[in-house]
Amino acid sequence: MKTLIQDPVVRAQGIKKFFDELCIGYGGSADCRCVVGPEPFFVNQFDHDRLVAQGKLFAQWFFITHQLCLRAYHDPSFRWFAEIIEGDVNVDAVALHRRAYAENIVTLPVLARADMVDLGTTVEVQVPGSGWGYMTAIYNTVNSHSVFPGPFRGMGEAIKAVTGSIQSPSAYILYNDPFFREVEYFCGWCQKEGIPLKMYFKEVPKPQEVRFVRRPPLEDLVSYQGASDLIEAHFRGDLAIEPNLSLLYDQKIAAAFPFDPRIKDEYTDEIRGLFPETYLIQDEITPSFDGRRFNWQDIIGLSRKQRQFIVKFAGAKKGMRAGGKAIYNLSDCNLQQAEQIINQALADWRVHRKPWLIQRRVKKKFDVTFLDPASQEIVTRPYYAMFRPMYLFPRNGDEPSIIDHCALFRCEWKVHGSSDAVNLPVEIYS
Repeated sequence: MKTLIQDPVVRAQGIKKFFDELCIGYGGSADCRCVVGPEPFFVNQFDHDRLVAQGKLFAQWFFITHQLCLRAYHDPSFRWFAEIIEGDVNVDAVALHRRAYAENIVTLPVLARADMVDLGTTVEVQVPGSGWGYMTAIYNTVNSHSVFPGPFRGMGEAIKAVTGSIQSPSAYILYNDPFFREVEYFCGWCQKEGIPLKMYFKEVPKPQEVRFVRRPPLEDLVSYQGASDLIEAHFRGDLAIEPNLSLLYDQKIAAAFPFDPRIKDEYTDEIRGLFPETYLIQDEITPSFDGRRFNWQDIIGLSRKQRQFIVKFAGAKKGMRAGGKAIYNLSDCNLQQAEQIINQALADWRVHRKPWLIQRRVKKKFDVTFLDPASQEIVTRPYYAMFRPMYLFPRNGDEPSIIDHCALFRCEWKVHGSSDAVNLPVEIYS
């Protein structure tokens, strides 16, 4: 694909103007609060095909983890695994999660976004992932030229996979105020495409009005008036709730399971290869990085240069699970800070059942070209990346596919949707 306008500055300024005029910035900001470039970030066909092939491994990872969760509610000796899943989630959400497993109605997700710090190296999997409006805006800068169907068409395919028809009346339940405009924008685009997806803000639709519901986190869902009727309709099979009613899908903990010494043999080396080494921070866990075993004091005592680990909150609690919050780079910390972070994470699990992860840091930068906001010139810089391929997992036996791919880039190691992040669509070299 070639740049649509020869002058890259004009092209990038046009994209920025397009984003700003959508008025979908975080928290109702007047502009898009991001940095843009004149063209997509291009990957080669080999790397793209490798990411597509990883979809099958993600599906296997979901399936194995789901089976372990089923076992946890039938095998008393495996109860410790259920405790990890339930963490410090409130009793109503836990009760719903347990019931879903007791009645064996939990299905694997039809949509999931892999957050990759390098192509093929996933640090988190978001089910089904947020930012659909932002993804749509980014996609619309390439649209008919893209190799991907895009977020709105992808959502339509997900609805069709679950209900049998792309035209099934559907609901997107939004729980967080700052994303009101961008989700409204996304639902509007779905409707333009003939996909009847309607946004519900901190409320739920009447069960008889919908066949597909994109749910918020379980703790939020169970708090809404009328949610019990919606949930009962789901248990009867009258409508689908996506993702299903499992707390697994509201957390980041599952990335650690392929490495956990207690269950690692359940997973293949190929599945482990999806992630950097990742471990729950618990007293009973002895992590191993690059073939070396550590205790927690060993990690604290390493030099900054050696302490190349990310520590992040991995549970379902609002305010800590998203937006780059509660995540630390131990190589940025002095000895006292590193000790405080590790000891607090250990205590959080021991006392409050709040789960934290430690993950080997992947130090990789990519040359990214963008419009410098200050100089209004096109520049190229080596930035850290967060690639975000969105996977569709069909239920008719078809192979998983990537419906959309965008990426964020920052000069800082913590790459998230901040105002200094470069937002680009990802496309394939022609």
